[in-house]
Amino acid sequence: MKKIFVLMSLIVFLFADILHITSKKFYYDSTKLQSIFIGDVKAIKNKDKIFAKKMIVYFDKSKKPVKFEAIDNVKFILHDSNVTYQGYCDKLIYNFVTEDILLLGDAFVRKLETNESISADKIKINRKNKTIEVLGDKKPVNIIIKVK
Repeated sequence: MKKIFVLMSLIVFLFADILHITSKKFYYDSTKLQSIFIGDVKAIKNKDKIFAKKMIVYFDKSKKPVKFEAIDNVKFILHDSNVTYQGYCDKLIYNFVTEDILLLGDAFVRKLETNESISADKIKINRKNKTIEVLGDKKPVNIIIKVK
């Protein structure tokens, strides 16, 4: 039990901000350097919230988190400056190093302030560079832009 507490403390405090993850089940694999959260997963960092059925946090050899994957029925609310994005996808991958967010499978994002939206099979957002790349695979890219 003491090892789990130390590990959870390490997970939370190695992030630039505090990342708080709750779930029904937790498993750590020291050989794969992974923490696996299963069942009603809720991850909160500042104002950002991600919900999923499963989440895997990957670590490097020095036990620093490098990325996480939210899997199955993913819903999220992300904040950037004065803008709020809400959406869903089948799988969300966040890379802590590059600040890339990859939304895969039936991905949808809505900017709440303007009701503008994007839907596609794959949406790649880079928070550092403030860029978005949208790719349609099975379905075409669908973008709704508010024009004055």
